[in-house]
Amino acid sequence: MAKKTISSMDNFQEKLPKAGSQKASNLLVTLLAACLVLSLLAAIMSIFVGVKVAKFDSIGSDLQLAVSRMGIVAGETQEDDVTISDLYTVRSTQTISRAYLAGKDSGLDAKQKEVYDLASATLKNIIKDDMTTFQKEKAVYEWMCKNLEMAEATEVNIPVSSSQIDEPYGVLKTGTGVPVGFATTFRMFMEMLEIPCKVVHDTAFTNAWNMVQLDDENWYHVDVGSDITYGNYENFNMNEPVCAYKHTWDTDFFPAATGTKYCYALMKAGEVKDLYNIPTRIKKAYDKKRKCIFLKFKTTSGKDLELVDELVSRTADYLGGNLAENADTTETAENNGRGVADAVCIKMEDYYILGVFFADGSQKNAGLNQKDYNKISKAVEKAFPAVG
Repeated sequence: MAKKTISSMDNFQEKLPKAGSQKASNLLVTLLAACLVLSLLAAIMSIFVGVKVAKFDSIGSDLQLAVSRMGIVAGETQEDDVTISDLYTVRSTQTISRAYLAGKDSGLDAKQKEVYDLASATLKNIIKDDMTTFQKEKAVYEWMCKNLEMAEATEVNIPVSSSQIDEPYGVLKTGTGVPVGFATTFRMFMEMLEIPCKVVHDTAFTNAWNMVQLDDENWYHVDVGSDITYGNYENFNMNEPVCAYKHTWDTDFFPAATGTKYCYALMKAGEVKDLYNIPTRIKKAYDKKRKCIFLKFKTTSGKDLELVDELVSRTADYLGGNLAENADTTETAENNGRGVADAVCIKMEDYYILGVFFADGSQKNAGLNQKDYNKISKAVEKAFPAVG
């Protein structure tokens, strides 16, 4: 059976995010009811049986923690003070952005002033007076993808507390962060540039990203954390159909993202009338060292979608990268990390958008490749030569 490069066929169908506030309200009621029942049971057992009820207290505390980490107040989703992955909290940075706009940092504490200085210096280097709102946003996205890295679980000796990689202080000071840190840092930069921006979290509370409002008055999703390794615009300025392919969020709370003017996939999409030209189009983009290519095509045939999947798969096999069958071979390693990193096919209203994203060899924290493993083997063999 041919391997599926882009996705299963089910994922080619239009996937829109589900509203989360009603589910959140129902879950909140259920959790609170469970807490009350357990507390009552614990009290009865304590009085009449004399049983230690620490276990029940613990269960009740866990349920209350679950309610807290959902970021729900009176059944409502909220933007700040939400805990992601049980570790990282979304916090406001408006004190810093307001100080920047006022042009004075006298009201900031030492830590806030350090963030203020680092952020101000960054914007001075990358932002020009004649830039449009979109150009400013894109400049910040590109700077973050180029200069920041995802913090790894094995990382040690970070100069600041690991708990600070979920906020701009740790992100800008160490150059490493987690999705919450990237999202709050991006929002801070946008607020300093007077561009409306929000931090969004997924319905599973495992990821955080941003929504930004540009000069067309429309909102767009930007997931810097997901693009931090390759910086290939896969998650840059997405409208809802594009974002919903890999993200879920509370669409009742966060604003609708219906714009098309600055949706990067639509801005860059070139039309393909003959699907058999797709490999050539991908190869040309790869040879020009582009970070991605978006192609638009129309079809009502499931067979055509299978054809596109197979064409991208075969092309990736030639170019190497994550999607290639030889992704872990020396041949791929000799491409210096270049190749096809990912591909998606998203159904819009009456057409499909194919996005192919490249690894250009400059990615950070991409893991060990075959060259690395070969060097490791030689180093170990040198230390422990075989006995003749």
